[in-house]
Amino acid sequence: MKKEELKLRIWIAIILAVILILVVIFLPLIVHAESSSQNDFYIKFSFQVDNINAVVETKDQFGLRLSAIELVAPPILRDSRFCIPVRTLESFGLSIKWDATQKMITFYSPNKIQIQYWIGKTVYIINGVKKYMDIAPFILNDNDRAYIPLRFFAEALGVEEIIWIPETKSVILAWPLGLD
Repeated sequence: MKKEELKLRIWIAIILAVILILVVIFLPLIVHAESSSQNDFYIKFSFQVDNINAVVETKDQFGLRLSAIELVAPPILRDSRFCIPVRTLESFGLSIKWDATQKMITFYSPNKIQIQYWIGKTVYIINGVKKYMDIAPFILNDNDRAYIPLRFFAEALGVEEIIWIPETKSVILAWPLGLD
């Protein structure tokens, strides 16, 4: 009886494994077919104070994907504002130019947005339009990195949603995909 019971357990395990494999293969296709609207496609970036890792969540025609990016330095809070190191933003497809004489940082986005910031000044320029923020970009002496307030930067790039999670000191930025 033990031999027959063992055979039965092996067959059950094989059947369950096949079912699991089929679910893994076909469930994304079913979910993709049901969510054909491009309005549901997005990209989200999650940052946390004093954490050198960021999480990128993308939902597009290929499904939902999560990935981690190691930042050049961790984000910090300054004057109750979430600030991020400038060089970190290169990881997100932006070109950055530093002008040491003017202490000016210029960002160039793939969709033709140009943003200029000056260390110690609350004025910034987006595609030639002057704007103001309540905290100036700064250089942190601990790591000799330039930091900018994340909210004003994200808004300049057309962020759809900014979520602050005070319990974890985290920020989530969300942009829709497929919009030109």
